[in-house]
Amino acid sequence: MLGARLCTLVLALPWRTAAHSKPPPGPTYPKPTPTQLRWMEDEIGAIGHFNMGTYQRCGIGENLMEGRKSIGLGGAVTVPPPETFAPMELDADTWVKALKSFGAKHAVLVVSHGCGFNTFPNHVAFPEFGFKYTYTVARSPWKNGKGDVAREFVTACKKYGVRPGFYYGAMNNAFLNLVHGKILPGQSCSFCPDITQDQYYKILLASLRQLWTDYGPLAEVWFDAGFPVDIEDNVTELLKELQPGAVAFQGPGENVIRWGGTETGHIQYPFWSAAKSSLNAGPGSIDGPVFAPGEADTTFGGGWFWNGGSPKNMSELISSYHDSVGSNAFWLVDWAPDKNGTLRSDYVARYQELGNWLRACYGTPVAVVEKPSGTTVTLTLPPRSEVDRVSIQEDQTNGQRIRSYTVTLDGIIAANGTSVGNKRIAMLNGRHHGKTLVVSVEGDAPTLKRVAAFNCSWQVESVAPNPAKGKVLVV
Repeated sequence: MLGARLCTLVLALPWRTAAHSKPPPGPTYPKPTPTQLRWMEDEIGAIGHFNMGTYQRCGIGENLMEGRKSIGLGGAVTVPPPETFAPMELDADTWVKALKSFGAKHAVLVVSHGCGFNTFPNHVAFPEFGFKYTYTVARSPWKNGKGDVAREFVTACKKYGVRPGFYYGAMNNAFLNLVHGKILPGQSCSFCPDITQDQYYKILLASLRQLWTDYGPLAEVWFDAGFPVDIEDNVTELLKELQPGAVAFQGPGENVIRWGGTETGHIQYPFWSAAKSSLNAGPGSIDGPVFAPGEADTTFGGGWFWNGGSPKNMSELISSYHDSVGSNAFWLVDWAPDKNGTLRSDYVARYQELGNWLRACYGTPVAVVEKPSGTTVTLTLPPRSEVDRVSIQEDQTNGQRIRSYTVTLDGIIAANGTSVGNKRIAMLNGRHHGKTLVVSVEGDAPTLKRVAAFNCSWQVESVAPNPAKGKVLVV
């Protein structure tokens, strides 16, 4: 009998194990930090290119030059003398006021680009290896070397309620003979230093410490083309110490954001909030392991630096807005002061015109439901009203959960898609009358934040090509 019991017990064990085993884990969703969520909710920002490239083409190699060919001879290495930078009528107040007029919540100023010129008085010095950062605004004739573009910019930002940020190129610097994060041997010009790789790391970290300390809290710090991986931990700790509330474009740390993959302002849809890392440019991934929302940067005129051209037309700007903000990306629009340090009047007027259009279109919805419960939202449209688009917003506190959406008007499908995220603006292919508009979403415990219907067809409608999709959109 004892043997029979033992036999029965052994035979039963596999059955009991199978019956009580835990189900396989479900999908995991990377969650955003409060800083990332705030950044996404801002939706619109600006980036300003005002540096040595405004005056003369400079940098290393044809592919790493800042500025346009017609304002410099180019060449293998071009490092203009610091006296070249002379913005004798600089007006940061007008810059930021213009950015505020089109809805920018924060603005990023390029204080060091590929040329390596610093538009703030960089005081970094290392006597032990004979280095002092001399390629700065302190050697400019503007204000007799006492000027500070970064300071005037931050002061204007505070005045108009726009949060400031800085772009400091960490991977390319002609003054230091740095290319793709690596120091080349020798000097790049007669007044340029000759440094080692380890010495560069010290210079970079000290420069970032000064920049992130002297100007107060920042909304965004830019690492164009990334950062030196050898000092990733150092940069991460510095960010955590000095700018814990800033997002880091292509940076390290927890508050990371990524590049949208194009400078046209027309990103590829579907565009997801998650990705492999902050260096994973493009549309992201539906199952990406890192919450790294994307930024769609684009020029307002013909180039990043001032080139004398005209601002983009309204049709293109509106199309870019819909293909970025309306597709779960942050819209970062350029401003480029001229050699005097001022914004031309037609640029100022176009920023204002763009802001007026956005406020007129999206200021007052035809119908709206705030913080709806469930996965289906019904909007009852006022009598004789018309709608031509629907804005769907997801609460991403627990990650991006919505995997698809459908919009119906009086029971007929009017629009559908996949990614929602911070905001998806679904165009309804013309204006429509109706009584009931229904938005339904699918996903793993998704949470909607806001659903609103709008009608912007009372304005002059136009069409603009979308380079990312190769088709014509109604805007």
